[in-house]
Amino acid sequence: MVEQRDIDIILNTPIDWERFRNKTVLVTGATGRLGMYLVEALNKADIDWNLNLTVVALARNEKKLQEIFGESLELPNIHTLVQDIVEPIQWDGDVHYIFHTAGLASPMDFTNWPVDTLWGHVQGTRNVLELARQKKSEKVLYVSTVETYGEWKSEEEIREEDMGPMRCDNARACYPEAKRLCETMLASYEAQYQIPYVGVRLCHTFGPGISLDDGRAFSEFIRNVINKEDIILQSDGSAERTYTYVADAIGAMLLAFTKGEEHYYNIANLENLISIRDLAELIASLDPRGKVKVRYADQEKQQLKYLPFKLGIMNIDKIAELGWKPQVGLEEAFRYTMESFQQRI
Repeated sequence: MVEQRDIDIILNTPIDWERFRNKTVLVTGATGRLGMYLVEALNKADIDWNLNLTVVALARNEKKLQEIFGESLELPNIHTLVQDIVEPIQWDGDVHYIFHTAGLASPMDFTNWPVDTLWGHVQGTRNVLELARQKKSEKVLYVSTVETYGEWKSEEEIREEDMGPMRCDNARACYPEAKRLCETMLASYEAQYQIPYVGVRLCHTFGPGISLDDGRAFSEFIRNVINKEDIILQSDGSAERTYTYVADAIGAMLLAFTKGEEHYYNIANLENLISIRDLAELIASLDPRGKVKVRYADQEKQQLKYLPFKLGIMNIDKIAELGWKPQVGLEEAFRYTMESFQQRI
């Protein structure tokens, strides 16, 4: 499912691949949009540079593992671990590095399964850190979110040391509050058990492999075009977001892991800043028939629990100083994503 084009984008990032020589890497959420790219990128690097690298792909669904990775699972360096992240992780061999990407993270999840969302992140991260403690792992990478910064009212870009207020007395907070607690867990396990870690805080990240029915605005827009339906905006569309193509984000994550000396790195393609309204128009323009229009819904009838405040824009100086330069522009990124679904159809 991962295109060679996207692997090339990742490998075009100045990652220190020697850090992975003779290591075993566990990737949680291996069938997710981030996990599957990590597994394939690590595998390709192992082949290209003969790293003697072992990859353990953890996911809940064995059938989905087969569908996504196919013949790659026949390689001697790729292993699968089929289990839920909320259960203690069982692996007999070494685990030098852990890339923890698992966890529910969509408006559909927040709306219908807030308890599952909360405990999936909290218990899953605890299980990851317990495994790291037992295996004396050398480093953990944690995938966090811009939402940990809370409500941001300043016009200044958000730096990694910043933090805004967040209301905890609503079910929608299940996701950002869980992520905040997980970041506290990482600091606590490092303080008590000396487990090194690095975290990446992502803004909207997308590409082939996203779910089209999870309630994210851009996913809904793409699905509308594929289904030959008009795009219905659930707001006035004025909110602005940055959108990072998944291959660019994976390159940044691997760069932060291999070269970063800070605990957290913001990852966002600031050149891909666009309002929801303009994004809808852009995606509608990708309709090969030219017939998809953008319309507005009655906001009082909105059903999914979207973020109740406008996100700030993250400062990315730290990851840029390590040599990260996003390579995929906005229209190109959505065209790649659209094409991946059209090819499957």
